[in-house]
Amino acid sequence: MISVMTPDRLDACAELYVEVFRAPPWDETWRLEDARQRLSDFLGAPRSRGLCLAGPDGVLLGFALGRRERYQDEDHFLLQEMCVRPDQQGQGHGSALLEALTADLADLRHWYLTTMRDGPAAAFYARHGFQPAARQGIFVRP
Repeated sequence: MISVMTPDRLDACAELYVEVFRAPPWDETWRLEDARQRLSDFLGAPRSRGLCLAGPDGVLLGFALGRRERYQDEDHFLLQEMCVRPDQQGQGHGSALLEALTADLADLRHWYLTTMRDGPAAAFYARHGFQPAARQGIFVRP
């Protein structure tokens, strides 16, 4: 079942986030309180939109979260975080989340996100019509 992400789901989303991103291929060092703060910040942003996917037993299987941003005369959508429980990946849950979010934001033509360039997430997003930006790159300052 897909539902709108609300603040009362943040703890479950943060737990899932830590589980997903501490595992390969990301191998990040997330702590629960940091993940909760990140997701809370994103959900609390103006014009944010998030969806949660739960199994028949009510257990959270995945979520997608981002926000609308104005660019010139139209809105774009920045997909900030999306993840699916590792033991549930490859079963269509991520596709279901992305399709539901797309339907929910049907008025938007342009979406963007950041992810590992050659990781499995990049292949997933490519299957759903995302492609590397032609003119823009990500610059970091260590």
